[in-house]
This record gives sequence, structure tokens and C-alpha cells, in this order.
Amino acid sequence: MKRLVSLVLVGMSTFAFGQQMSVNDSLYNPLIPVNKQNLLKDFDLVFLMRYGLDSYVEKAKPTTSHFDGNELRIDISAKVHDRVGFRFRNRMTAAPTTGTLDHVNSTIDIAFIDVKATDKVNFTIGKLSSDWGGYEYDLNPIEVLAYNDILDHAENYMVGFGVGYKVTTKHRFNVQILNTSANKLKQEGTIAIPQGLEESKTPLAFVGNWRGSFWNDQFQTSYSYSYFSQAKNKGMYYIALGNKYQHKNLTWMYDFQYSHDALDKRGIISSMFQEEKPVMAEDVSYMDHWTRVDYQVYTKLYLSLTLMTSNAYAQHHVAGETENNHIRTSYGVSPMVQYRPFKNLNLRFYAAYISRWYQYSSYAREALGQVNSSTGRISIGFISPLQVL
Repeated sequence: MKRLVSLVLVGMSTFAFGQQMSVNDSLYNPLIPVNKQNLLKDFDLVFLMRYGLDSYVEKAKPTTSHFDGNELRIDISAKVHDRVGFRFRNRMTAAPTTGTLDHVNSTIDIAFIDVKATDKVNFTIGKLSSDWGGYEYDLNPIEVLAYNDILDHAENYMVGFGVGYKVTTKHRFNVQILNTSANKLKQEGTIAIPQGLEESKTPLAFVGNWRGSFWNDQFQTSYSYSYFSQAKNKGMYYIALGNKYQHKNLTWMYDFQYSHDALDKRGIISSMFQEEKPVMAEDVSYMDHWTRVDYQVYTKLYLSLTLMTSNAYAQHHVAGETENNHIRTSYGVSPMVQYRPFKNLNLRFYAAYISRWYQYSSYAREALGQVNSSTGRISIGFISPLQVL
């Protein structure tokens, strides 16, 4: 019996000594070195999520219902120096392809460094979010259930360089020089380029943006002008005028966007042709109007309404036989209810209806075989930017 007790005591002592060594080892050799732990205070890891049950309607008839992971993006930002920061955001709900021009995976939205030169000037280098202007584009992607036509058919993230200048706390100017596209023009995908077209030797985009704030930040603006070199002697001009009014429980946003494209890389008009591989139409224009109203009814209950319309105009050979070069109009409406049950967590449960109508000119219907149509979607789910760190 005494021998058994002695063995138990020796075993307990050995276990306790081992635990003490283990604790000491963890204290002296932490997983994250002590001199690196202060970096965590400047490190953010956010999962941008929107999941739901989507039920689709076509021609006023229900078609299918299924659960959909509409949005899942991982957003990482960190401060690596007093004047240098880094940000990376990857989209997990898209098929990855490598750009033939920038050699960056297409699922990477942004990956850049931000260098603060002075208190008023900063530089950004890497894959950037094009500073189009407008509040439809500025909204977090998880907040937008359907984009208007220009943004829905645009490349919004390109590799390049940007400089920002903060004139005052109320006004800021940004200038960017970016690649026109992630891909070389001849490798754009399903739409072929016109024969004899010569690719630009400097396929670059120039973006200028002004963000202003007035009346104690109640009214804000985000205006931009952009020029893209699409090919030799072929360019795109793009204007976005974003306006935002916020007072107490009400937020109202309105965007006007206009794009004149020497080459229809968006493909909306080009895809009207019935060829197996359509050719990019030339000299086309798009004009969009978008507005959204958000209203906080109660502490946890929010109502939203989004309205939008887009007009497409074809020039010369596309609608040359008609006096009016207007060829297509789309409309959209999206009412949404959001419920936020938690005070200190941005987790929202929502129910929304997204409806779109497409109407074509007589030329598009008769010569190109287009048919007026409509779509609808009922979506019920949750939205959240879940900040893990």
C-alpha cells in the first residue's frame, strides 16, 4: 500500500513539473512573438457575407428556389509601419482566372499598399478599386442586391497607382492611373474585337475624383471623370455624379452615370446580335440613374428602397436606319426590410424583392430579334461584415 501511494505521489509530482515546464515554455516562447503582438492592434480581419434563400420569377411565374451564398469576401487590412498600410480583399464566390495583362487572379478585388507621404497626401500602389465616384459603387458589395447596368458590366478593380490630396477635412481629390483592363484587348472573352483594330501600346485609364462634404456632413458628393484608352484612336469617357443626403434617420442617395464607349466592352448592345461570337459594337453610350432611400423606423428595424434605370444608345451601323439611336431601356426596383437584433454586432436579417424590366426599341425587336422581358427575385437571408480581429 505504501509503495502504491509513493508511486502515485511521484507520478503527480512528475505531471506537475511537466505542466510547469509547459507553462513556462509557452510564456517564454509564445506563438506570436512579443515584439510582433502590438501589430495586432492595427490588424483587421473581416468576413463580408450575404447568404439567403432566393426564389426566382420569370414572366410573372415562379421558376426555382434555392439557397445561395451570394457574397463571401475576406477583407484584411493592416498597418505595417507608421506611414505604410496594406489591404487585401478576396472574393470567394467567383471563378478565378488570371489576367493576361496584369497577371493577377480575378477573384482578388484589391491588394495594395497605402503610403502616407504627409498629413494631406497619400499614395496607393497595387490592385485598386477604381475611384469611379457615385454611392452605388461606394456601398459595400454585400449591401447591393442588384447593380445598375453600367456597374454590373464594368471592370471595377484594376492594377495601377493612385494619389490622394486632402484639401481640408471636408474636401478630397483622388487621381488614379490604372490598366484599362485586366486582360489584353484580343483576350476579352466571348465578344470578338472588330477586324483591323490595333491594340493600344499604352492601355491605361485616368480617373479623377472629388469628394466633398457640406452642411455639417449632411450633404456629400462623390464626382468623377475617367478616360480609358481602349485601342488605337479608341477611348471611353465615363462620368459619375454621386449625391448623398443624410439627416437623422433618413439617408438618400442619387447617382447619375454616363459612359461613351468607342468599343462596347460592356457587351450589352453587342450581345444583341445573334452571331455565335458577337463583335464589339462601336460608338455606343450608356446613361444610368440610380437612387436609394434608407430609413430607420425603430432602433432595430430599417426600410430601404432602390430604384434604377439605364438607357443604351447605339450609333452608326447598329441603329443607322432609325432616326433615334436609343436601343434599350432597363428598369429596376428593390424594396428591402432589415432587422438588426444585436446592439453591438452588425448582423442583419433581411427580406427583399428585386425586379428588373427590359424594353427594346422597334429596331432592336425587328432587326435584332430582341424581346421585352422581366425578371424577379425574392431573397430572404442575412447580411453581415463579421469582424473577427
